[in-house]
Amino acid sequence: MGLNIMVENIHEKVTKEITSRINLPEGVPTLSSLYLYIAGSCNLACRHCWITPNYMPNGKGGQFSQLDHIQKAVNEALPLGLNYINLTGGEPTLHPQFRELVTIVDQAGVVINMESNGILIDASLARFLKDTPNFKFLSVSLDGADAATHESLRLVPGCFDKAINGIRNLVEVGLNPQIICTLHKGNRDQVSGMVRLANDLGCQSIKFNHVQSSGRGQTMAKSEGLSIPDLIEIHNNIENLLVSSSRIPIYFDIPLAFHPLKTLVRKPLGQCSVLNILGLLSGGEFSLCGIGVTVPELIYGNINEDNLVDIWCNAPGLKTLRLVVPEGLSGVCGRCLHRDFCLGACVANTYAANGSFTSPYYFCAEAEQSGLFPESRLK
Repeated sequence: MGLNIMVENIHEKVTKEITSRINLPEGVPTLSSLYLYIAGSCNLACRHCWITPNYMPNGKGGQFSQLDHIQKAVNEALPLGLNYINLTGGEPTLHPQFRELVTIVDQAGVVINMESNGILIDASLARFLKDTPNFKFLSVSLDGADAATHESLRLVPGCFDKAINGIRNLVEVGLNPQIICTLHKGNRDQVSGMVRLANDLGCQSIKFNHVQSSGRGQTMAKSEGLSIPDLIEIHNNIENLLVSSSRIPIYFDIPLAFHPLKTLVRKPLGQCSVLNILGLLSGGEFSLCGIGVTVPELIYGNINEDNLVDIWCNAPGLKTLRLVVPEGLSGVCGRCLHRDFCLGACVANTYAANGSFTSPYYFCAEAEQSGLFPESRLK
């Protein structure tokens, strides 16, 4: 069956099956975002990865989402309020049917974003993404202003130049990406260099993350992760010294309480809407997000056996989450003025560390213990 005919049939099926949104039971929010982890493998071996995709250097083998699983998940998510899909992995562009998959998702009429390492984005793929009507945003990971720094984290020689080429291909077609840089002890001195590079390449924005203590990142966070005082200092330097000179927005992965009020007004900060998202792993498992790869108890069912509507409305783990977030957050998170929007920053990582959704986010808890949490942001 040709791609166009296949997509037309799928679109017709979606149109017939999805005529209106389901009246959700009381206490069940809309499922606005579906995170599709379409590749359980990656062509890089990043030491900081918060999940554990198989390293697949030659582009063959590995675990990938089945197209019929994607179709079924999208069909069942639409009446729950779906309006956003994020394609991620592993490395999503490794999927052997990547273009077919994107076209199927595009036919659902929802916004499509993607996270990529950029090294497989040639001119043809960049043009394909730009020409996909609902494809709106893409982030490319770049962890240093030079090859040595970037590749010390990614562990594959030549991947820096390939990522830069991928970014340039995207900019050439007008799909200006965001650069995402994970900060650690080895690249903390390159923040200003990364901002310059993102500006020079014509990127849409740049975001700085820090190493999360889960998956492969658990080991790296202990030995090379930055301290809370270091991260607060870097963030303050960005706000005070770099924001005004950058043509593009600069984002920093730090809880809302640490942002100056002018920042909260100036730009959207993209907090995780954990109560309105669900992940579909490459093996067909429905999970809170990609954390299900390393924390199996956060898997709620499987596309092969379960209906997404039933999972979303009735999975015990999701019911527990909705009962305790944000009202049940404890410690400094429970007393924070930003609680109802921040939602504990990242309850997935909190659960991975403590087996609880309600424990305070590690960053905020450590900051409070060190006297660094802003008292003006506490109830």
